[in-house]
Amino acid sequence: MMPLRGTDSRSACSFAVVRWYCGLILEEATVSDITWTYLDSHRETTEVVVVLHGFSSVKESMVRSVRPLFNDYRVIMPDLPGHGDTSSDMDSFRAEEQADRLFAFLAQVLGPSQTIHLVGCSMGGMIGGVFAAKYPATIASVTLICPAGITMPKKSPMFLVYEQTGENHMRVEKPEDFSRLQGYMAHRQRYIPGFILNFIEKRRDVLEKLMRDILLDASVLDDKLAKITHPCLVVWGDQDKILDISCLEVPPVVKPREETKVCV
Repeated sequence: MMPLRGTDSRSACSFAVVRWYCGLILEEATVSDITWTYLDSHRETTEVVVVLHGFSSVKESMVRSVRPLFNDYRVIMPDLPGHGDTSSDMDSFRAEEQADRLFAFLAQVLGPSQTIHLVGCSMGGMIGGVFAAKYPATIASVTLICPAGITMPKKSPMFLVYEQTGENHMRVEKPEDFSRLQGYMAHRQRYIPGFILNFIEKRRDVLEKLMRDILLDASVLDDKLAKITHPCLVVWGDQDKILDISCLEVPPVVKPREETKVCV
């Protein structure tokens, strides 16, 4: 088994069970001094889905959501730079730089001519949107799930707290902070094992840099979405407490060739 650099033995064991159950292989690739860790279903098909997780998360977090895809597609799920077991020693995690890193990674793993169905959630949706606008020849379709990087006409509960008190509830410095963050992240709360909270605490310096750069890119998709030339599905939850559903009112988001779905 490939050693995991950022996880303890309990989390490594739990993730290994998830991979085994879903038939996923843990892989590693080094591209331009960045070591990527990713899951690959290795299904023999030309249809490839690449799934990008959100802030402070890991590749395994999206497995349950995309499991139905494993039967028909080759699915690749990387730890994005700054997360999980992928390299994190960068000075910047701005969306465009992350998109460039992703492009180089996919070109090495899949080859430069392979097109992909790109799925991204939250921060991963922001990176996915920038990627799709910048590298259209790589894209077959795009699915953006409550993507960050769109101006919010109506502030979400989390951003209202930030504006009114200056408290950033996305900042994770100790396990209790992540528990609080979970109250915003999920409409129906799920149990988060203690070892995951401790893992988050160990990465707080990197997460602080990531959060800084996400805030700098708060409107990066406002003009990028109009440049996406392939089928694009935008999905939003009407109970989202971090990225308000009013983002769908921003003109470039909703247009005839894009489909928008509101999940209750």
